[in-house]
Amino acid sequence: MVGKAARGFWLCALLVALAACTSVGTHTRERLAIDYGPPMPLRVCVLHTPDVAPRRIDALIAAVNEEFASYGITVVVPWVRPWQRAGFTHERLFEDVAQRRLEVPCDRLVAFVDRNAGDALWGLLMPEVLGMVDEATHTRGYVVATRASLNQLFVPPSKATVHEFYHLLGCPHAGSMDACYRAIAALKRAHDASADFVPGIDAAGGFVTTREDANQTLRDALAGRPGM
Repeated sequence: MVGKAARGFWLCALLVALAACTSVGTHTRERLAIDYGPPMPLRVCVLHTPDVAPRRIDALIAAVNEEFASYGITVVVPWVRPWQRAGFTHERLFEDVAQRRLEVPCDRLVAFVDRNAGDALWGLLMPEVLGMVDEATHTRGYVVATRASLNQLFVPPSKATVHEFYHLLGCPHAGSMDACYRAIAALKRAHDASADFVPGIDAAGGFVTTREDANQTLRDALAGRPGM
């Protein structure tokens, strides 16, 4: 009985640790002390696998918009297109999205991925990756949008989506979100509405100010793998 209890405890601890790894930090009072400037739309174009229904996409985007309301950022979805899963591993899923060009009017490109039996088995045995955003431009990523594992009791699709969308704004992993708030404010100051593009953020924290530069920067990163 003691052995079973101990195993249960460490299993729960492991799951909590895995959930904590997905955090961009906890909110602080600094969130309300920063001036984020005027409202700004963030146009996120969406790919999705067959089992991710439009209503699920709407619900996940709504969760992001609720979270981003404090910053004056509204996620707008110019288009939603069907997409077939490119492979099993998170690396293969991510590479397929990262290799796609940003089109006008997209500021970001995100794929919403379903789960399958293989994912569920993997989640029982190995650490999961519930989403990813490129570090070279912070303009492409994917999110696991449906449930299939125990880990998702701690990091449900809505939480994973909000987390990855914070990365699309340039937020790092951290203990608190103070650095994230500053990154969001800086991004909004760098945004020129007349340029028709919300800048990406490169690996050094600088701004990628055009789609063409975002496409080229990520293409170079994929070729040489720096910052990926």
